[in-house]
Amino acid sequence: MMIRLIILDFGGTLAEGSIDWDEYHSSIHRYLRGLGFNVDLNELKGAISAALRLLERVRSREEELTLEEVYAHALSRLGIPDTPEMLEGIHGLFRRHFRTELYPCVERTLESLFRRYRLAVISNTMSDNPRVFLNQTGLIRYFGLVVCSRDLGIRKPNPMIFQYVLGRLGVEAKEAVHVGDEPETDLQGAQRTGIKAVLVDKEGRTHDWCGPTIRSICQLPEVIEELSKSDP
Repeated sequence: MMIRLIILDFGGTLAEGSIDWDEYHSSIHRYLRGLGFNVDLNELKGAISAALRLLERVRSREEELTLEEVYAHALSRLGIPDTPEMLEGIHGLFRRHFRTELYPCVERTLESLFRRYRLAVISNTMSDNPRVFLNQTGLIRYFGLVVCSRDLGIRKPNPMIFQYVLGRLGVEAKEAVHVGDEPETDLQGAQRTGIKAVLVDKEGRTHDWCGPTIRSICQLPEVIEELSKSDP
């Protein structure tokens, strides 16, 4: 069966992302004070820490919360009533503080792959930042579908998030390849769904993985070509 779809992870595969959490949470403190809530900064950070621990418990079940749900939980611990506008403001602060930088070759690689295959993104994230970034850079034009785990309430390696993409794009698992940098989420998730997988191993780390491996996204078209030739 020929390869028709390439599913790409976002963070660690197409781009590097980072955020200064202290700076971000301090900006939330200033934002809330501007709305008239005289909350103590340390109490706010404590409530946020509790909400993030809840997030980790949810994620341990291969499920996901939205950023709005996480910070609504934090605000509720402080007795602050949230509104959709307030939570969108907090999400907007996250987008402004989060720094995203594309890896070399990404646009050239996407352009090459786009000529022959359908492309999609699955990103494990409580934010919609990957989709926003792809829209802002114009790279969204290469993708038939961009899914953030927050959209569905499930996250890799849960097979359902892969199955959702396959169903939306009308592709069978055996016709797809997933590319990512996390063995525990990307590789296991693809394998559990019956999808071929390619590991992006930028640091040359040792993994219990004998499948296709690349050091850079620049090498992906060549590896996909080899996988296509080896298909029965």
